[in-house]
Amino acid sequence: MARNTLVLAGLIFAALGTPALAAEANSRDWPCVQRKVSLLTSAQFWDGPQVEGLSGWQSDDRIGKLIPVLLSRRLPLETVATAIASFAAQQPEAEREEALKGLFAGLLASANSERNLVMGGIERFQQRQRARAHEIERQGAEIHALKARAAQDDAARQELKVAEDKYNWDVRVFSERQQSLPLACEIPVLIEQRLFQLGREIRSHMRD
Repeated sequence: MARNTLVLAGLIFAALGTPALAAEANSRDWPCVQRKVSLLTSAQFWDGPQVEGLSGWQSDDRIGKLIPVLLSRRLPLETVATAIASFAAQQPEAEREEALKGLFAGLLASANSERNLVMGGIERFQQRQRARAHEIERQGAEIHALKARAAQDDAARQELKVAEDKYNWDVRVFSERQQSLPLACEIPVLIEQRLFQLGREIRSHMRD
């Protein structure tokens, strides 16, 4: 029980966050070390023209089919670089710049959508972990009260055993879930890195 209490203190500290981290994250429900940025912009990922507001790509079937392929992190960069080069080569020279701008506009919009879904999931996870942390704290206080009664009450001793078993199990589940958080926090970063790489590949086929 003593060991679990120490473990729990560290877990609750991580789940509830410190004021410094909360201030940097701009959100009480954002548990990641990385600062929360809700919207990615083209200026962050390439030195080309801004593409916010471009919507022509939405009616281009070629771009629509290519976007999920390029954003798939399972595919190596060499494969997607070939796909981008092929797309660029298929465009008439007079239309190539606009087509490539449209491709990046679609990638940016799609990456933002995927990233927002992931970030929303992380925040919901944090909310659930915070609720679990408060429940475990409540269980700890209940166990403390039961220990005082258990010294003189057989029924309280049995109740204490049940309460401690549940407490230990809940701490274990909480701990295992908390340990998965760093991996989840890496996903938005991976999306950003992928978008940067794609932007660089697209720019290599543009004149300006």
